[in-house]
Amino acid sequence: MFKKLLIYLSGINIRIPIPLFGLGCGVLGLALPKVSVNLGAYAAKLLKALEYRGFDSTGAAFLGDDKDKIILLKDVGAPSTLVKTLGIEKETGKVFCGQVRWATFGTVNKVNAQPHEVNCKRHLVGAHNGNITNTRELKSFLIDQRHTILSDNDGEMLIHSVEHYFDIEMDLKGNPSDPELRKECMRKGIIHAARQMQGSYAAVIVDPETATSWAIKSGSSLYFGVGQLEGEPFGLASSDLTAVLRFTKMLVNMREGEFVEYTADSYQLYALRDLRFKHLNAADEVYSVGSAIPTQAVYSRLRAEDVELLPDFDYFMEQEIYAESESTGKLIKLFQGGSNSGKSMLQIIDKAEVRERFIHCMLEIMGEAQPEDQQRRFDALCEDPKVQDFYKGARSSYPAIFDVAVKGDFEKKYFFSNEKNVFIELAGDLYNHYRLFIAKALDSISEEIAVKEFEDRVQEFLQLFKNTISKNRNAYSIACGTSFHATKIAALFFNEIAAIELIPILPGDFRGEYSNCITDDDLVLGVSQSGETKDLIDIFNDIDASGLDVRKVVLVNNMNSTLGQEKSDVAIPILCGPEIAVPATKSFMNQITLFYYLAIRLAEMKLKDLEKGLKPEIRKEREAALAKRRKSLADIPLLLKETVDKTADAIDNMAAKIYMEPSLHILATKISGVAMEAALKIRETVLNHAEGREASEFKHGPNTILGKNTVFGVKHVRSFVRYFSKMIDDIYSVAEEKQISQKEQKDIMKALADYIFTHNMPFNLSHEGSALFKATVKNQDFFEPLYRNYPLIYVTGPDERDVNLTISQINTHKIRGANTYVIAEENENLLKNAAQSPDENSYYHWAYIMLPKTGDSLMTCFSATIVLQLLALRMSIRKMKKLDLLGVMDHGVHPDVPKNVSKSITVD
Repeated sequence: MFKKLLIYLSGINIRIPIPLFGLGCGVLGLALPKVSVNLGAYAAKLLKALEYRGFDSTGAAFLGDDKDKIILLKDVGAPSTLVKTLGIEKETGKVFCGQVRWATFGTVNKVNAQPHEVNCKRHLVGAHNGNITNTRELKSFLIDQRHTILSDNDGEMLIHSVEHYFDIEMDLKGNPSDPELRKECMRKGIIHAARQMQGSYAAVIVDPETATSWAIKSGSSLYFGVGQLEGEPFGLASSDLTAVLRFTKMLVNMREGEFVEYTADSYQLYALRDLRFKHLNAADEVYSVGSAIPTQAVYSRLRAEDVELLPDFDYFMEQEIYAESESTGKLIKLFQGGSNSGKSMLQIIDKAEVRERFIHCMLEIMGEAQPEDQQRRFDALCEDPKVQDFYKGARSSYPAIFDVAVKGDFEKKYFFSNEKNVFIELAGDLYNHYRLFIAKALDSISEEIAVKEFEDRVQEFLQLFKNTISKNRNAYSIACGTSFHATKIAALFFNEIAAIELIPILPGDFRGEYSNCITDDDLVLGVSQSGETKDLIDIFNDIDASGLDVRKVVLVNNMNSTLGQEKSDVAIPILCGPEIAVPATKSFMNQITLFYYLAIRLAEMKLKDLEKGLKPEIRKEREAALAKRRKSLADIPLLLKETVDKTADAIDNMAAKIYMEPSLHILATKISGVAMEAALKIRETVLNHAEGREASEFKHGPNTILGKNTVFGVKHVRSFVRYFSKMIDDIYSVAEEKQISQKEQKDIMKALADYIFTHNMPFNLSHEGSALFKATVKNQDFFEPLYRNYPLIYVTGPDERDVNLTISQINTHKIRGANTYVIAEENENLLKNAAQSPDENSYYHWAYIMLPKTGDSLMTCFSATIVLQLLALRMSIRKMKKLDLLGVMDHGVHPDVPKNVSKSITVD
């Protein structure tokens, strides 16, 4: 029965995706059975939920009962503004198609905004998110075929292409009036058009004639859900899972290469091309192009409140940073075999011999598609006399276990906080100890299954790595952006803990530097929060095409993604849950937590299987070191919480000093991945130049930025304006004394403004005016007021060698014009060197954020990272408010949705 449940829940997990945040742009499609006066309000809510994916332009198309009339509203700007100014939120209708844009093909203007309404041959409206790389060729083809193309946008080429092939299919069928035949023609048209597309995309297309929508998943994220609004059924497609969860928890899994045909009360999946889906514990699924794919809606374990901003926070980035203690804790519970409360509950269940009854009930609950049917199954379990006897016996016979499993953990953590278990909602809104106990029992079994599945994946990973090590081959970790920085830290962990080489590299660099060097028994470890990162998928495709026996492992948040489901031999979840803010924070923390654990497991495997000839004393020493590492895993959530609690004021103080600096460097001794990720967070959220690197590299060229340079920011300009203003006052004062006319005074000012940037002398001044001008500019360095000390942030672990190197760098750089900001554990010598001014007569600023004491440089990766994430957050908020105050329009500084940045780029 346990094996059957594991197989069943493995399948369920495939159909309950973790949120995926893919390509910038977001597409939406909502179908209702009849016209609703609230459709515009629903559309506005959905569009605003996708604002983080793109805010170059916003658009909405509405269809009512009149099949010939589409209301199309779109313009340049963010949905939070345009849903009101365009009147989107006040529209009525029964079908909505919407899009938020992060521009790729076509400039940011109204014409390139989506959706696109086409009616050259057949009337359609639709939108896409993605990047179709053969857009120019498609445009030429469509123009030749007498289509009227209005924009340069690849989305329009997609919609026209579908229209083109749909028209051909309709003609071949004799232009049938039968709606079902028309839909069949549309499906064929979509398949033919998809064959012409090069690139990755998701799309929603609406046929006004039948009021039917099609949502296509071809390389970009797409989700589909069904539910009820206003007492009526609906279907909802979205690039973003969180948007769907705001309306329903009934999800229809959509995989790469599928498209769904849907109305308000019906849906059917079809194969966009020939498909084969692998399953860990079941036979592969195979579907030919155009064939119907059986599926059913599944009740999601994710809760709507998981994607909402909680009252304690003003920004999602803030909420997600503060959730890192909790999210790493969930992951570590899997490492430890489950929570203590879950293990205790399983003891009670096994002693009472009711495991089979709970497993049977769980299968029934998870097999129901409708919430009310799931509730009915749960209620029936609660009414079972044997279960009631089990509850009574547990309370009386195992009070200590009962207190741990329910009262001490469940009531405080699961019932009274936002962290609730899988089955908590079935217990009801009213507090009922018995029903909570039953929900906890089900959750404990569910957790046991999750632990087993996770361990199976880790064991597969270990065996693949063992083979690579035994064959003396290479292991590469390939990733982009934040995930790449996590692999840099992974290489540190693997080296320090397991003495195993891991080569971290970007996809483009791998293609250029290693692609012809890989061979059988190499291992490629890909990392992607979304599981849809195009650069990484391309590398995996190249490896598959090579025919070599190279094994591929991925660490992903979305196990239902292309990388998680189709491209890897083993996929391991990072389990960070929903992450709404564009800048990745808690996903990064879970990635490095998982890497820390995998390094420990590799070291244990290596010691057990590959180092059998070690001397006993060396083996004993290594076993003790690994035991200490194992224990430190449990400290990570507590370390993160203590770091946040004790450094908040110091972080805000440092942010206040540097948030308007146009450029800074973060210099990390040995832990360069931390510095690189911190610099990325500052670039993303503050829009200041920031560079992170290994500290010793700064003196090999980048240190030329110290002292006089031409990197000027607002503070520099303010200093210059004050200096220039005083100079003007002095000129006016002297001019009045020498009785120089007001007209010539103005000429002097114009000449001075020109001279500062050209050194051109004026020849239109009087003798007195010329003398005054020459006296003013003589031996004058006009740019001196612009120069300021350059900010350097140092990050180091407590290792004595690392601290000494950092001290050396501090002293080397501050005498050349640097301010010093240190993030490290307490060290008196480091503090003194940071605090001492190189010149008592000049301005020098320093700050020191003291991390909780661990004595372990590897643990500094966790504490320093969360400090630097919070520093970027505080800098972003301060700069955003400052620019708002100064009246700077469209500055794009925002901690959740900074300009030009997408959550994960799934295009080239």
